[in-house]
Amino acid sequence: MVLTAKQRRLVRELEEICSGFGLDFYDIEQYEPEARTPLLGLAKNHIVRGEVVMSYALIDEFLSAGLCHYFFGKKRSFQTLWKTKRFKVFNYHVLETLTLLEKLSFFGAVWPVPKVIARNVRELNALRNGLAHSFLPENRRTAKPVYKGKDIFTLDGLRTFKEDRQRVYDWFKMKVYVGGEPP
Repeated sequence: MVLTAKQRRLVRELEEICSGFGLDFYDIEQYEPEARTPLLGLAKNHIVRGEVVMSYALIDEFLSAGLCHYFFGKKRSFQTLWKTKRFKVFNYHVLETLTLLEKLSFFGAVWPVPKVIARNVRELNALRNGLAHSFLPENRRTAKPVYKGKDIFTLDGLRTFKEDRQRVYDWFKMKVYVGGEPP
């Protein structure tokens, strides 16, 4: 496999980042035997939390984009709209102040959101809150690291999360960017 110079640089940066944070599970044998299990658990925890937070952020972005399209139309690109005071004010003082669930409600007032999509977004929100606001979310009374009854740190829980997340992504991509009826 031949990598470009930029790709080689990114691989080196990723290796250094992972090593610097003790997330280099692919090279676990370099660590002391008693440190391996905790370090592997830490790497898994970081990867899962990162994926949940990034999924939350992308769904938030879909909702924001849909609301921007509703208020500003689709004729001008976001890049062009960002040059206008009106668009900046809307983003800074409306979209940035709304939570994900408030955006979902706002979006749903404009376009009907299927119950299964809304439920998946609400469950992702609860999961993200537990993971983002607790060092040990498993010790919380509410917002435990569970998605649809499955531990998010298991392969089964992650598969369920990933399947639902993809359905949510597909629905919003179709609704917001294509403008047709989502699948």
